[in-house]
Amino acid sequence: MIFWIILAALTLALIAWIAWPLLRPGTGNMAGAEYDAAVYYDQLQELERDRTRGLIDETQAEAARGEIERRLLAAGRAAGLSGKPRHQRHLALAALLAILVPLASVPLYLDLGRPSLPNQPFALREAPPEATDGVVAAARSRLQEAEARAEESPDDAQPWFDLGRLRLVAGDVDGAEIALARARELDPTRMEIASAHGESLARISDGLVTPAAREAFETALAGNSGDPRARYFLALADYQAGYEQDALEAWSSLAGDAPADAPWLATVRARVTDTARELGHDPADWLPRTVAADTTVGGRGPTSEDIAAAQNLNDDERQAMIQGMVDNLAARLEDEPDDLAGWRMLARSWETLGNPGAAAQAYTRAIALEPDHAETLLRAAITSAESGDTVAARAHFVRVRELIPPEADAYRMVSEAIARLDADSGER
Repeated sequence: MIFWIILAALTLALIAWIAWPLLRPGTGNMAGAEYDAAVYYDQLQELERDRTRGLIDETQAEAARGEIERRLLAAGRAAGLSGKPRHQRHLALAALLAILVPLASVPLYLDLGRPSLPNQPFALREAPPEATDGVVAAARSRLQEAEARAEESPDDAQPWFDLGRLRLVAGDVDGAEIALARARELDPTRMEIASAHGESLARISDGLVTPAAREAFETALAGNSGDPRARYFLALADYQAGYEQDALEAWSSLAGDAPADAPWLATVRARVTDTARELGHDPADWLPRTVAADTTVGGRGPTSEDIAAAQNLNDDERQAMIQGMVDNLAARLEDEPDDLAGWRMLARSWETLGNPGAAAQAYTRAIALEPDHAETLLRAAITSAESGDTVAARAHFVRVRELIPPEADAYRMVSEAIARLDADSGER
């Protein structure tokens, strides 16, 4: 009897929980919208303080102020649209639920319920999958170790820096910002700390490069003019401020300076492509072509006669000469399919000739001979994406990510490339 009383009480509680949103006065999303508006208002105040202190100039302040005010306006409209009165039919729906929930739950319990089943001790219950997953467990262990090192050495910047990077990989951007801010406070001269701190500030703001984030990136760039992360995000700041052409030029320059095996190169090239199209440009004019150091094909370097002959040719004749050398190499590799260096050379040659599809095929042959070579996998992913084979590109990127430590910046950048491919395939 006691069991049925408890069951009836639980049923009434469930009905009240379901019906209450239908019966209470409508408040909509007012609280959420008002909270957002308050956050954006605080950001405006912080922006004004930064401008007053001279941390940013008037141009930067105006650009950031425009973006924040746009979000503030959107939050205000959301608040204005909430709180509409509810229709009277909600009352009828609540009454209907009050009848249907007990009628449906009782037969279901009589069919599936087992009140006589004894309880199961907690120690005998199966551990959740994530607790037994080796990869996740290892990542959590490393994060816990980093937290312990930071606590043991609170005045040492390195443990805080390591902790911040691990939290960024784990997606804990708030925790990452706290750790990286502490590391930067302890060692303000380390440019890589400033760069990572800037990224955490930008990610907290949903990708908006705030004045504080920009200041961090500019500090990093002042000490290391080649810092790719700082260059990327400062270009993003220009883009968000409405200077799309400046952003395009900066991203194009970054792509041109990047090593061929840079794991973040695909993300930068995608930015160049998208921005060029927005501005009505041909992306090919802004994407640097891969310069293959090996114009050698067929397993040998050019002789002095080859060089002299090439100098006397016009552009079309020189291109035809190179094409003939590439064709000769491809024919030789069909007879010598185990020549790993030859397949890589052929792939780079096809890239130089602007044929990413053929390059991807050659890289695939090289991967068959050395499956875990990260650089070859990355080039195969990029050329596959450029040729339109997004399925192969994604598979290669996934394999590259498996070879990269989760705390490395390259891991996150490859993950972003995978996410972009997924988003593009979803739009289609």
